[in-house]
Amino acid sequence: MLRSVPKLLWLLTLLVAMQFPLATRLSAHAGYESSVPAAGETVSQVPQQVQVRFTQELFRREGSNSLEVYGPGEVRVDLDDSAIDDDDRKLMTVSLQADLSDGDYTVRWRTLSADDGDEADGEFSFTLRAGSPTAETDQPAPTATVQPDEPAPEATTTSKPEGTGQEATPTAEGASSAAGEPPSEQASPGPVLPCMGSSFPVLLLLGSLILRRGRGKKN
Repeated sequence: MLRSVPKLLWLLTLLVAMQFPLATRLSAHAGYESSVPAAGETVSQVPQQVQVRFTQELFRREGSNSLEVYGPGEVRVDLDDSAIDDDDRKLMTVSLQADLSDGDYTVRWRTLSADDGDEADGEFSFTLRAGSPTAETDQPAPTATVQPDEPAPEATTTSKPEGTGQEATPTAEGASSAAGEPPSEQASPGPVLPCMGSSFPVLLLLGSLILRRGRGKKN
C-alpha cells in the first residue's frame, strides 16, 4: 500500500499538468495585443483607419465584434465599417473620417473569442497633432500692420568726376573765340591814331597859313 502512494502522486501530478494548459486557454479572452496607432501614441497625420490585433482569433457573429472611435467632445469619428480581416482573424479594422481635427481620440473595442466563446471589451487612446485645417480656421485672421508714410526719396544728382569743374555759361568773349575772333583782352594794342573829325579845323588853319606865305613870297 505504501509503495503505491508515490505512483498515485505521480499520476495525479501528470493529470494536473495536462489540465492546466486547457484551463488557462479556456479562461483567456480575445484581449488587446497591439494597434496602429498604438495606445498612447501621438501621430502627425490623420490615419485612414485604426487596426487592432487581439490575443485570440475572433468569432464571426453579427454585433459581437466592433471597433468605435470617438474624438474630442465624445463625437464618433469612424465610418462604422469595422470588420475582421479575412486572412488574419486576430486583426480587426475600422475606417476614419478624413477631416479630423487635432486632439485626443479613444478607441473602444468589443470581441467574441473563437477559442472559448467569451466576450471581452476595452479601450485605448491616441493623440492627433497634425495642424488640421479645422484648427487653423478657428484662429483669427492676422491684422495688417499699417506702416507710416515714408518720405519720398530725394532726387539724386549725378556728380561729375573730380577735376572736371562745372560747366560755365558761355560769355560774349567765349562766343567770339568760338567764331574765330580773338578776345578783346588778348588783342595786341596798335598805334593810336587821332580822330580825323577833331583835327580837321587845325589842318584847315595850317593850310590857309601855308597859302598866305606862298602868296607873300610871290609878291
